[in-house]
Amino acid sequence: MAIKKSLILLLLYSQYIHAQELTATAENQLENHMAIPDDDAQLQLLNSYTRHKISLNTADAAALQSLGLLSPLQITNFMLYRQLLGKLLSIYELQAIPGFDAALIRSILPYVQVGDDLQPHYTLKDYTHKGDHAFLFRYNNPGKLLLRYRYNYPGYISWGMLTEKDAGEKLFDFNSAHLFIKNYKHIKALALGDFTVNMGQGLINWQTLALGKGPAVMQIKRESDLLRPYASAGEFYFYRGAGITLQHNHWEGTAFISLRQLDGTIDTLLASLYSSGYHRTATERQKRNAIQQFTTGGNLSIVKQNWHTGINIIRHHYSVPLQKDNKPYNLFAFSGKQLTNASIDYAATWKNLHFFGEIAMSDNLKTGMVHGILASVAKNADISILYRNYDRAYHAMYDNAFGEYYKAVNERGLYTAIALKITPYLIVNGYADVFSFPWLSYSINTPAGGKEVLLSLTYTPDKHTEAFIRYSYSTKQQKDNDDNFIKWPVQVKKQSWRCQTTMQLKKGLIIKSRVEVNKSGNQQGFLLFLDAAYQLPETSFTFSGRYITFVTGGTATTMYVITSGILYEYMLSQLYGRGCQYQLCTQWRLMPRLSLWARFQQTTYLAFASEQSNKNIITLQVQQLF
Repeated sequence: MAIKKSLILLLLYSQYIHAQELTATAENQLENHMAIPDDDAQLQLLNSYTRHKISLNTADAAALQSLGLLSPLQITNFMLYRQLLGKLLSIYELQAIPGFDAALIRSILPYVQVGDDLQPHYTLKDYTHKGDHAFLFRYNNPGKLLLRYRYNYPGYISWGMLTEKDAGEKLFDFNSAHLFIKNYKHIKALALGDFTVNMGQGLINWQTLALGKGPAVMQIKRESDLLRPYASAGEFYFYRGAGITLQHNHWEGTAFISLRQLDGTIDTLLASLYSSGYHRTATERQKRNAIQQFTTGGNLSIVKQNWHTGINIIRHHYSVPLQKDNKPYNLFAFSGKQLTNASIDYAATWKNLHFFGEIAMSDNLKTGMVHGILASVAKNADISILYRNYDRAYHAMYDNAFGEYYKAVNERGLYTAIALKITPYLIVNGYADVFSFPWLSYSINTPAGGKEVLLSLTYTPDKHTEAFIRYSYSTKQQKDNDDNFIKWPVQVKKQSWRCQTTMQLKKGLIIKSRVEVNKSGNQQGFLLFLDAAYQLPETSFTFSGRYITFVTGGTATTMYVITSGILYEYMLSQLYGRGCQYQLCTQWRLMPRLSLWARFQQTTYLAFASEQSNKNIITLQVQQLF
């Protein structure tokens, strides 16, 4: 499956996901990101935790961090509470820990438990018998297929195989396999086959999905295991080879090696990587496996209870020199056959402050850095500050650090945010971000800058009702669209209002509605949607439906809507022009470990009264656990 610029955020990405439903905050966070790998690793992990829950009385900080639901300060407070007062007797004892409120506790309930007070000591035989086998089949019209088998015992072992065919492709052109072992004696992680590498704060390598700015204003720190198994359908953001992390006392050392054939375009003067993964036409098929990438790297870290620091290094070698086209904004872009990066990352917690960051350098001696602070300044108030500075000539192949764009290059910025709990039911979040681009970029032919602010209010009077209001404002410089010989930069202002409510009217029936208005320049947009989901009493059937109507003045006021309803599969619809969209979805649990999903979605675009076009998407999915 391709890296989709216009759809697919396969994510329950833990920040704010409960079971299989996205909160309003999570939806908004995801809808801000349109260039994200097709990576459902976190979805798979959380789904495994529903069957193999984390024991709060034996879990270490890494296990709690893997949920993605807890901030570094919350994890530190939990570990201190357990250290001072002993093991928990009830899950509701979490309410006594600073930073844990009823909403947070509800969000982690599906994945944790109190009990199993003895630290388990498993043999390799236990690893291979205590997990679940899962077979997944998915079909999307026209002709898009996914088959996946995986055995997973979260926190200990995973192996599996995957094959996938995109629409328009003649064969299953992407195949993947992996074996991954965790926490066996001195081996913290062992990866064979396909795996991802996530270092520091994403300045030199980060291949797991990571979010940026949004209403989750405190979720600005990159957190993940350094090595993770890869069992997703994206065809670009992973390595193929072997990796190992060894631990002894407070020291951890990681080494990995990878050899991959990447898609690319090669001609007499230029060579570039092709990351979409599509091989539908003769031209696209010529790009397949055109460039070889050989990668080695490693990490050495010291990990203490309240702090850690590490040294990271990675080197890529390509079979042909890479060279981007000769445009002014590419003047400082990487070119050549070899790229080496090194960095130092750190994190430390002191009282109610958490510091984190990374300083990186590429082999041309240009640097990138990011430094952040998370702080609980009062019982009901948290703040975050993040500074980043990425040189215009800094190079990294798989960087994904916090910033305005997905590449850590040619940017300076300061981000500040605050989260206030006005009452137990009312939370206000807001951020302000000021940034500049010292050199030209694709969208503007001069150095530029901008600013962005967001304010959101979430009201949750009970566990069945949520109301969410968000206002955002941004101003950025872009190229003038007029037919002038010189494209002078112009200031583009964008504003957006969103109001969304979610209510459980009775057991099994959930209603959701949204109204959104935005404005960019002289364009305006409007969207209204109604969504309902109902589980038939005493049955294994769940039905849902959605209707959306929208009108926008152009692409500058495009509306973004997450489409869910199918396990592991989230699509992002980009709606512009004038039209409507409706969706019907059902889930049927045929047996306790066998489930079927079906979804039909139609989008109708109305250009004129006598002219319209329809886009239909049908999705079928079956999962068998055994």
